[in-house]
Amino acid sequence: MASSLSKGSVFSALRSSNTPFAALYSKTLSGPAVAAPCQYRPFSQSSQRNGYRGLPENISIPQPAQPSMRTRGRDMARADLPQDIGLLPGTFIRPLWRDLPSIFHQPSERLHMEWLWIKSTFQNFVALLAYCKWINKGLPLQLKERRQIALNLHKAMYTAFAAGDSATLRKVCCTGLSNQLGGRIAARPKGEQVSWNLEKYIKTPATFFTGVRVLSDRATQIPEIPDSGVRQVVLRITSRQSKGKVSPGESQDNAKQQDCTEYLVIQKFRWTGEEGQWRVWGHATPTTVEDLESPFFARGLSMADRMEAMKESMGGRR
Repeated sequence: MASSLSKGSVFSALRSSNTPFAALYSKTLSGPAVAAPCQYRPFSQSSQRNGYRGLPENISIPQPAQPSMRTRGRDMARADLPQDIGLLPGTFIRPLWRDLPSIFHQPSERLHMEWLWIKSTFQNFVALLAYCKWINKGLPLQLKERRQIALNLHKAMYTAFAAGDSATLRKVCCTGLSNQLGGRIAARPKGEQVSWNLEKYIKTPATFFTGVRVLSDRATQIPEIPDSGVRQVVLRITSRQSKGKVSPGESQDNAKQQDCTEYLVIQKFRWTGEEGQWRVWGHATPTTVEDLESPFFARGLSMADRMEAMKESMGGRR
C-alpha cells in the first residue's frame, strides 16, 4: 500500500490497496477452485472409428453444485471473514490546498476537483443515512464519535507497534496490516527497543484547527450477503510524533521528532446482522489530477457508463 506518510511519518510500511471490492469476497468465500470439465480425446482417429464408434468425441463431467455466496458467508466463522477489501471504488480524497491544481494554470482540473468534493460529500452523506437509518434501521451514525475513534485507533496502533505487541495489533488493525506490522516486529534485532510518542496534534486549517478532519465517510451493502455491509472513513491527521530506538548494547534513546500528515482509513463490517468493531485498514493517498481520468471521476460519462465501469471494477464481469 502506498503510504501517505511520505511527508514525515515515522512508520512508512503501512499499505494501501485498490483490490476490486467484490473480487476479494468471491475469492475468500468461494473455496477451492473447481477443475475445468474433463474432455475424452481418442489417441487416434482410427481407434475412434473402430473402438469407440457411436460415442461422443467430448465427454463433459458435470460440475458439482456450488453453494451461493449468501450460504458461504453465513456458514463461515467470523475469524475467516475477509477484512482487506481495499478502498471502496470511487472514493474521493481531497488533497491539501497546496497540492490542488492551480486555478490559474489548470482551471478546468481545479474546478472539476472542487465539484467532485461537493458532489461526493453530499452523495456519501445520503448513502450513509440510507445505510444506517433505512437499510439497517437503528445503526448509529457516530458523526461526532468517528474522529475520536480514529485518534484512539491511530495511537493504539503505533503504541502497540513500538512495544512489539502483536496481540493488540490484531485487535485494532485489519488482518493484512496487522500481519505486515507483526512481520516488522519479528524482523527486529534481538534486544532492540523501539519508542514512539505522540507529542501533539497540529491544528491547522487543513484539519479545521482540530488535528483531524473527516474527508470521506462511505457505507455500502455487501453484494449477495443479506444484512451485511461495510463502512469506511478516511481522515486526515496532522501530528508531531517522535520515534527512536535503542540497539543492543546501547543505553541512550535517539528519538527524533517529525511532523506527519496521514490519511488514515478505518472501517467497520456488519455481517448477517452482527455489527463488528472499528479497525485500522491502513493509509490512503489523496486523489490526484491523473485520477480524474478514472471512470469514477471522468467528465462526460452517463450514469449508466459509470455504473458499468463500477461493475467491472468490482468484479461484476469475469
